[in-house]
Amino acid sequence: MATTTRVRRTRADWQAIISRAERSALSTAAFCAAEGISTTSFYLWRKRLRGMAPSAPEPRGPTPEFLDLGLLSRPAKTDAASWDLELDLELDLGDGVVLRLRRG
Repeated sequence: MATTTRVRRTRADWQAIISRAERSALSTAAFCAAEGISTTSFYLWRKRLRGMAPSAPEPRGPTPEFLDLGLLSRPAKTDAASWDLELDLELDLGDGVVLRLRRG
């Protein structure tokens, strides 16, 4: 029966391992097998380290143009096809951030 020895790695060790894995042409499973580490530990540490590292915002294409909120004023003539302006305007900005605008 084979025994395994538990190796304690530091945060710096895991950062180095994950960096090597990202540069490697191997799949994650193959890389982990070659390094003698479990894929579960690899994914756990990668998630931990990504959560702690300050991330640069990803470019999202061209900057949106200015939206003149005057366009949201009540139209002089309301018909069934027009947008119901009595409702709040809600924008989901991602990452749990929601901007709500109420007509006052």
